[in-house]
Amino acid sequence: MNKQTEDLYLSFHQKLFQFLLKKPAVSYDDSVAWLKAAAESFFSFISLTLRPSSRPQGANGQSGQISRVNDYYIIITIEENSKYIELLCQKNHKVPERLAESIRLFLMHCLKLDALFHEELNKTKIYEKTALLHELMDQEQVLKTMVESLRDVFPFLAYCLFLSYDEDQYISLPAIELDVQSESTDSFALEAYLSGQAKSKNESEVYIPIKGRQGTYGVLKAFGPGAADTAADICIISNAAGKAFENSRLYEQSQNMISNLELINETSHQLNRTKRLPDMMKSLSERLISSFGAEEVGFFYKNHLDEETLLPGSTSFFQTDAALPYIRYVKEKISEENGVFVGNGSSFFGNDGYASLMGVPMLENNENKGFVIVLKKNVCSFSFEMFKLFQTLIRHSTLAVSNLMLRDRLKYLVQTDRLTELYSRSYFDEKIGYSMKADESGVLVLIDIDDFKQINDTYGHQKGDDILIQVARVIQRNIRDQDVAARWGGEELAVYLPKAGLNTGKMLAERLITLVRECTDPKVTISCGVSNWSQDRPKSLTCLFKEADVALYNAKRNGKNRFMTH
Repeated sequence: MNKQTEDLYLSFHQKLFQFLLKKPAVSYDDSVAWLKAAAESFFSFISLTLRPSSRPQGANGQSGQISRVNDYYIIITIEENSKYIELLCQKNHKVPERLAESIRLFLMHCLKLDALFHEELNKTKIYEKTALLHELMDQEQVLKTMVESLRDVFPFLAYCLFLSYDEDQYISLPAIELDVQSESTDSFALEAYLSGQAKSKNESEVYIPIKGRQGTYGVLKAFGPGAADTAADICIISNAAGKAFENSRLYEQSQNMISNLELINETSHQLNRTKRLPDMMKSLSERLISSFGAEEVGFFYKNHLDEETLLPGSTSFFQTDAALPYIRYVKEKISEENGVFVGNGSSFFGNDGYASLMGVPMLENNENKGFVIVLKKNVCSFSFEMFKLFQTLIRHSTLAVSNLMLRDRLKYLVQTDRLTELYSRSYFDEKIGYSMKADESGVLVLIDIDDFKQINDTYGHQKGDDILIQVARVIQRNIRDQDVAARWGGEELAVYLPKAGLNTGKMLAERLITLVRECTDPKVTISCGVSNWSQDRPKSLTCLFKEADVALYNAKRNGKNRFMTH
């Protein structure tokens, strides 16, 4: 090596040293690019060419060896079968020996720098990925981002998710269910899940738990060459994902709780604002259908006689015989448990029936006042969270329903004769007075049971009461919805027909006389007096009653078992 070449070599060597000092972590490709430019610049006088190669002819030896093909062509093996450096110069020049050695040492060191570079790069990526995970508030998005992040940082590995049933039913990502009871469950995945510790099956398969502060939610399986070596870094991402998953889960639970409380509050306000039972039950039914996706809703309530009645708002299905198995099942179970929850009722109700069922009692002061059933065709349509919300909704709604039914019952007792369950005299007068202001006509039919005192004397007062009830039932079954029937006093009853003419009243009186004579036991007859009013012939309430009373008196005087008009 002549003096010029020696000086250049020393300067070049110094340059290599400075590069290594300034670049604690740099990629191998960047190092080679810098080296090529520096070497070809320093040794341009011999037309030196430095080029990386994947598999040059004439290469032999192991990593770190120099192969001199001839004086002007040298091959340096950096990594066998992958990384080679070719040094060439003009044929009349010789590649300096010491230059090849310096380049070899430099590049071997650059391989170490390359490892550091990629390690730092991975750490930066891992930090960015974990930061991204902590920003997410959706459970499914957390798991999806975790897998995508791992594929980005460790693209040479494949991944598989194992999730417990509690998590799997809410996540649509491809995942294997972790069933503790099943013998077919991957034992390594199960061990990692139960212990909360990473498990290695071999060098190429690792199982890493996805865990937060409160529990383990699943297991991530990473498999491929070098999987065990990257387990520690994978754990960093999976742990971040576990905490983010837990946070998003808690966030979703809190949002659901807020939503549920708003639903309960809104439902309670809506029910308390409602003044009519049919409107209240219709509103509650619509709320249950929209909140739970129910297809059938049934409300069953015990009335003042402790009889179970189907309340308005129930879907028509519960008026059919097909509903009886569901009703019986809930009645049997609800006495044993505080509610009934069925995810797959095929074994109870058949494959063509409703598979999903929720039933909860209507409790008032710890007394069972009835129950509510919701049904849906598909299996597992209701979650347990839905069931708890259903219980809470019905518990809050029962008080409103009971209060309204009690108010209706009190109103009924005030307006109704207790024995006959016909309206009272005061309510009857009120309805006629209203009709005289609002309608164009009306008819009053006064009814008296013939020889009622003789019935009491012959059969006793209890039988007399029974006759009154029988006659009242005949009247109730034969009047229109808008007609009003009342107990006038003693054995006298009355019917008012709004928006009706005299002929309508006469036909009703004749029909009632016939039916009472045929249907009562012991047989009794009635007499009727009919009066009417219209806008052409206006009358006072007192006058209308007086005319009907006179007509009734005439019917009695003319042989009873008949009607007369005024």
